[in-house]
Amino acid sequence: MKKFKNKDIFKLTLPVMFGYIPLSIAYAILGVSCNIDTRVLVIFSLFVYAGSGQFLLVALLSAGTNLTEVFIATFLLNLRHMFYTISLMSDIVKLKYKFYTLFALTDESFAVLKTIKISDKNRDKIYFLIPFLNQIYWILGTIIGILIGKNIEFNSSGIEFCLISLFIVLAYEAFKNNMNFNLLTISILVGIFGLLLPKEYMLVISILVGFIIILSCREFFGENIGFNKFKNRCK
Repeated sequence: MKKFKNKDIFKLTLPVMFGYIPLSIAYAILGVSCNIDTRVLVIFSLFVYAGSGQFLLVALLSAGTNLTEVFIATFLLNLRHMFYTISLMSDIVKLKYKFYTLFALTDESFAVLKTIKISDKNRDKIYFLIPFLNQIYWILGTIIGILIGKNIEFNSSGIEFCLISLFIVLAYEAFKNNMNFNLLTISILVGIFGLLLPKEYMLVISILVGFIIILSCREFFGENIGFNKFKNRCK
């Protein structure tokens, strides 16, 4: 397997950087426009680091929602991270920095990690640096967005599309690395099913349906998925 140097790991995170910085700029500008304390916006990026969850936090706090409702809504939105943890459990469990990796395992970091073959020798470094660099991009964009929001009038409408573009690139890279047509077909069908659902339930229900299908029919999808790898290592 390829030995990854720091510059190689940085290159792997470039697609995420080009998505995260504009998106976190938009998040910070939205927060400033809603009169949320800029220190709170930075704290969210440091200790919440939830992407879409942070947009939700800003919207709920600016609407005067109570903290219990904010917690429940954010928890449900980020429930999908539990499935990422299950898929990578066999790789994460012995890591030196496993608790940070679990905290910083966003959609995009998960997707990047699934596109590369990692040797045991490189695992600690890669599983730390990829989530770490991605969070740095998010924090950097937050700071830039605060400066823009405080000093410049800026129309950020449509900027959220950069996240969709980012996922298209990551999905292509993941498929190129593991050309599992069964998994691709189910993913497309679950995605179409999600479009039929009310938008407030689309993400959670689609993830649950996809998770149940893959878990129930894992032999159909082959050995190169997280559940089978975890099962085989536990034998």
